[in-house]
Amino acid sequence: MKITYDETYNGYPILTSKEKGLGCDEKILNRIDGLIEHTTQKHNKVLCVRMDLRYPQDYQAPTDNNHISEFISKFSIYFKRNGLDPYYLWVREQKQGRNNQHYHMIVLVDGNKMQYPHMLTKKAEEHWGSTLKLDGQGLVDHCTKSRSGETQVNSYRMRRNCDDYGHVKDACFERCSYLAKVNTKGGAPKRVREIGCSRVPKGNLLSL
Repeated sequence: MKITYDETYNGYPILTSKEKGLGCDEKILNRIDGLIEHTTQKHNKVLCVRMDLRYPQDYQAPTDNNHISEFISKFSIYFKRNGLDPYYLWVREQKQGRNNQHYHMIVLVDGNKMQYPHMLTKKAEEHWGSTLKLDGQGLVDHCTKSRSGETQVNSYRMRRNCDDYGHVKDACFERCSYLAKVNTKGGAPKRVREIGCSRVPKGNLLSL
């Protein structure tokens, strides 16, 4: 694993702090970069949405990633059938002392066909609940509140021909870089992945 504590990655701002020992995994940053570059080249408007998937406190989650794999399959098929051309990236994390892992996730879709995140988060709740065979309400964090309770943005509309395109793209990458943080990773069982993402052409992924 290559870890960076720099304030930027490939020209984008990222969430790091060398003083606090908070670094980002360059492999994950590279995947985020590839997804954003591919989708914004493919579509002149792209909507990127952040969300987290969690288990109920008293739920005994499997140690593998079967649940997230099943969820992604259902979720992606739904939006593909509706012509939204979805791309995703998820990371698995587990806090020390917690029984279950949780998943941080970004989803990117054709922004010409969807401009707001509500339908994505709503369907995430439905499909995550269906996967766990539970009511999914409350198990998908829409990421609209910071840890201190302050309101924060959970989606970015990148419009290639707009004057604010570069600014919005920078802000989107910085927010997505949270998925690359290295603390609370490394706790997965042996041979269980901690990252999954849509495939994009190799030209959109930088070699590490």
